[in-house]
Amino acid sequence: MKYLECPPISELDLRLHSGIIVGDYKVNGRVEIYSCKLAPSEKRLANSLDKQLAVELGGSHSVGSLEDSPLGGSFGNPFHPGHSSLSPASASPLGSVNDSATRKLLINLILTLNNTFSDYDFRDLKPEDFIREGSLDLVQNSINSKLSRGEDSSNVEFYQRLWSSLDDEMSLKECEIYSYVNDMDDDALSVGKIWSVNYFLYNKKLKKLAFLACWIKTPGMGQEDSDEGMESDDEGVWAMDTQD
Repeated sequence: MKYLECPPISELDLRLHSGIIVGDYKVNGRVEIYSCKLAPSEKRLANSLDKQLAVELGGSHSVGSLEDSPLGGSFGNPFHPGHSSLSPASASPLGSVNDSATRKLLINLILTLNNTFSDYDFRDLKPEDFIREGSLDLVQNSINSKLSRGEDSSNVEFYQRLWSSLDDEMSLKECEIYSYVNDMDDDALSVGKIWSVNYFLYNKKLKKLAFLACWIKTPGMGQEDSDEGMESDDEGVWAMDTQD
């Protein structure tokens, strides 16, 4: 996954990193955009993950090659006419794992998390660890609510600029939006958090992916403790951590 440099996004990223005051709390975070073009090492991991998923299907169905997969696919429709041999067991929240496009999507989500949080390895995640969001408006409202409280409109300009800049780069209405299902008891994305939400915005046509994570820190958890092991290298994708 290649980091895509964009000055407006970088400016927003710096603002989030330094923190935004929301009532009695501070919102911190990051925002980054990535190309879905894989590095050689990522291609090896992608092929390994694809073979693993094929093995887990038990060989009971015909499994398409990952290399043959378009970026598009029958996401969310496990009984696509092109895959008449599918059973309910092969369906998932991302689509049918018999469909190479679905497996490619899962691998992109995993690689995104690996790049964002380089001290962790997410290769064991399954399609059931994600869900597809049905509405861009609901996701935007969810994030906007984390950046404002009640009658306080002081951060409206910021999140309007955030979505406008992301739309310029990602064409948001063309994006599929997925979220990660947290395990708050044992989860690298939930360490030191009361709760967290994690969104992936995926534009198949542009072959780009953006990632958004918001969370509330556990009381007494400092910024350094919260961020330990969670820093991204230059191949991260965008994240925003929220404290209520």
